[in-house]
Amino acid sequence: MLTSFNIDDNFRKLKWDTEDTKRLYNYNRYRELYRSEFTHPFRGVINKLLQRYPLQNTTAQTLIEVNLFKSLTDFFKFLTTNDYFSVSLEDPACQTLWDKISEDNNFISVLKEVCIDNSRFGDALFKVAYQNNEVKIFSVCPDCWFPVFNNGNLNDLSGHILLFDIIRNGKIFKHIEKIHKGYIENEIWEVSNNVLARRVQNIEDFGLLPVDDFSDKWNDFVLFPVKNTTESDTFYGESDYKSCESIIEEIMLTVSQNSKIINRHANPKLAGSIENTELNPLTGERHFPNSDFITMGKDGQTPQYITADLQSEAIKSHIDTLMNFFYILTKTPPQAYGIDISSNMSGESLKTILSASIAKVNDIRTVSLTNSVKKVVKCALAFSGLVADNVEVNWEQKSEQAAPTSDDNVIKLVEKDKEN
Repeated sequence: MLTSFNIDDNFRKLKWDTEDTKRLYNYNRYRELYRSEFTHPFRGVINKLLQRYPLQNTTAQTLIEVNLFKSLTDFFKFLTTNDYFSVSLEDPACQTLWDKISEDNNFISVLKEVCIDNSRFGDALFKVAYQNNEVKIFSVCPDCWFPVFNNGNLNDLSGHILLFDIIRNGKIFKHIEKIHKGYIENEIWEVSNNVLARRVQNIEDFGLLPVDDFSDKWNDFVLFPVKNTTESDTFYGESDYKSCESIIEEIMLTVSQNSKIINRHANPKLAGSIENTELNPLTGERHFPNSDFITMGKDGQTPQYITADLQSEAIKSHIDTLMNFFYILTKTPPQAYGIDISSNMSGESLKTILSASIAKVNDIRTVSLTNSVKKVVKCALAFSGLVADNVEVNWEQKSEQAAPTSDDNVIKLVEKDKEN
């Protein structure tokens, strides 16, 4: 936890305290899980498979990538940023200007990026900037973000620090952006051996001002965090992956092992007596043409295939049990992934099925997302010279015509998810 904007010894060595070290490590793992890069996060599982099925053996087996992580995140992204999102302002001039800013910045795309980060990392960030007389709105990955607290009080936020890498002429630099209320301090440091070695004095060469003071237009932060489920003793949200990671690991391990067993017995061996084989006059050895043959019994016993008792029902039951745990832990039903959706299912039934998912999304909107979007809108308009007193964030379409009911919305969400 940072309690000061000063670059102390630990910060200069680019080493963080225990909480931030764990947070940044998990961010990297969660990014890899979302991208199906399982080699590092599931190294232990892969090693178990390779020990059982060595690479030099014809039965070598790698991990089958069942990426439920990405499916989970994409579902909540879609459920949150559905077709009925809008921002309403009382002042027509503010509304017109915001519509233009939103279109120029493709705000719905930024919102989707924030929802993806919020699901996989547990934290997401909106950032507003004023560059070349234009308002810029974008998302910032939280792996470069360090909030600063007054006296270590999680409820007393002093500001934010962002760290960005810059590579110029083969050298690595760190852009340290200290975000205060109403202004930003910019520093550039040259990095050597993973240490902030030398502060660059003339940062104008990097297109930056030492202090960017915008307090006359907006006297607040320009970085707006969005948090997933959080607790009172931590400032950071919790990734959707944390609760289900071990379950998905077990699902992939089970599927991989059973896949290898099935493949191994796809070409079963024959067994029979020695009289069923043919003699090779050149080698003097007996064999069965075009097949692996195991000699057993005698007196002309009829050859028969050796088949495996795969206990398919037990395998299916085990995987179904694991999937049920996944649905419980992630607050999603099978229907969220296009499974077992009946075309004649009523809207009320679908609403009940997705009630836990909808409740979770509404909780995120109420606690964090809606408030952050409002601040983004106010900040963007303030940079443009307008003051927006009342900002309404609507998550359902409002028009003179009858708006779709909740049941209709749920049906459309599930049907669209099924198509995708």
